Amino acid sequence: MPILTSGDLKIGERPRTPQGARQDRELLTKIAEEMRSARDHMVGFPVNLDFDHQDLAPFLAVHGNNVGSPDRPSEYHLHSKFFERSVVDFFADLTAAPEGGAFGYVTSGGTESNLYGLYLGRERHPDAVLYASAAAHYSIPKIARLLRIDHVPVDVDDEGAIDLPALRAAATARPERAALAVVTVGTTGRGAVDDLPGVDRTLAEAGVRRRHLHVDGAFGGLLAALAPHPRPWAFDAGADSIAISGHKMIGSPMPCGVVLARQQDVMEIRVPGVAVGSDDDTIGGSRDALAPILLWRELRRLGRQGLAERVRNCLLTADYATERLEACGARPTHPAGTNTVLFDAPRRSVCDRWNLLRMNGRAHLITMPHVTREHVDRLCSEITDVGNAGS
Repeated sequence: MPILTSGDLKIGERPRTPQGARQDRELLTKIAEEMRSARDHMVGFPVNLDFDHQDLAPFLAVHGNNVGSPDRPSEYHLHSKFFERSVVDFFADLTAAPEGGAFGYVTSGGTESNLYGLYLGRERHPDAVLYASAAAHYSIPKIARLLRIDHVPVDVDDEGAIDLPALRAAATARPERAALAVVTVGTTGRGAVDDLPGVDRTLAEAGVRRRHLHVDGAFGGLLAALAPHPRPWAFDAGADSIAISGHKMIGSPMPCGVVLARQQDVMEIRVPGVAVGSDDDTIGGSRDALAPILLWRELRRLGRQGLAERVRNCLLTADYATERLEACGARPTHPAGTNTVLFDAPRRSVCDRWNLLRMNGRAHLITMPHVTREHVDRLCSEITDVGNAGS
């Protein structure tokens, strides 16, 4: 990426001259080209780059706004709520929504989805304590501060999932208070999956009668649902609200996500008719109308079967990466059922080029849909290329 100064980007008081406008177009074209080129080395982050929506550019010439509830029309008519409802219906089916259905909408990403689920739980149980594993997403302690909820981080077990005996001890010390429990399905660092039925059972055994279980399945929800060996993670396993990412396994040019919750819980926060004639039962109010179109299009193209095949390919690529990194002497570990492979971090120049995060001497490769065996082979070639050794 080019190094840009504040002068390169400064917005002046007067309109740009034709020459200046041409320079701006050249700059934007160069940045776009470099971002597209960088896709070829993006293997360390849980984001899918296997998509192309350039033919949907006409939507960039209109202000779309899905203001208010996706289930209600509004007085602003340039919206895509019909696409949004279709996306929500797909995920409601995938997550075994309860009888009477689930409420859901397309969010700006996992953090908003987590905020929404925990906001519902806080409204249900104002005295609740928030329990989450120490490996939960960084948004969780931030949300606890925003909602002014007491937050108790819980130790993780050897697999990186929430430690149930530690959770029992923490909840037993507060049996008179309700629990908001975050169940992480796919931690950022190791892809670990918390035991949703186990968390529910543990809180009950600790004497906590009032509970709201929020599943953060932004990273691993689709893996849990569609892998050859599915895991219990959704409404039928005890969830009260669920966060799923749109830009990870599905893919999108902007961060987005979906949140689902039980209809009766959403009724507690719904304010009828105030959002430009629509009900107010979302966090954002005015919301992006393009993301639902992009998600609908990809889900329509892939279907449930296509998504399952995509998940299977990601897991097979992770198996292959484990074998190749073992041959490289990088001591890989691959948690079962995940597309995350941890290994000894190579030299910094390799990590930088391949977007590999280093932590405690280890790096992680995440085999998202755009990551192929050829990517793995080229990475391993650079790891073993001692002629290019550096810091």
